Order: sequence, then structure tokens, then C-alpha cells
Amino acid sequence: MTVKELRDKLSSVDDQTRVIAYREDGAEQQLFEIEEVSLTKGTPKRVEGKPGFEFDSKGLVAWLFITVTSDF
Repeated sequence: MTVKELRDKLSSVDDQTRVIAYREDGAEQQLFEIEEVSLTKGTPKRVEGKPGFEFDSKGLVAWLFITVTSDF
């Protein structure tokens, strides 16, 4: 998802609406609060076949990272 796509999806939501990240892992459901949002440079790479990211201030791309906490 791009920042534009996220903005578009949020554009019709009331500004006072609380934002919670949701993750479902099998039968388990997890809820997370957003703690921080940061633009980070680095290089996308695969680790054991899964998408990953190598952090590097001189990296070729910037990704928006959302830090979450499970203390919900």
C-alpha cells in the first residue's frame, strides 16, 4: 500500500476515530495501537524467502514504517 492509497482510505473517516492495527494468526486475534510513524531509508530484500528490509540511511528507497505496541 502506498501513502496515497492509505490517505484515500482514511479521507472519509472522522478525525477523532481511534486507529487500531488488527492481526489474525490462525484462531488468535491481536490488536495493536500505533505508537509512531517514520519514514526510513534502506533496501528491500528477502530473508528466507520472506519480504524484508535492510535499514540503511543511504538506502535506495524510503518506506513508511508504523511502529505498534501490543499494550492495548
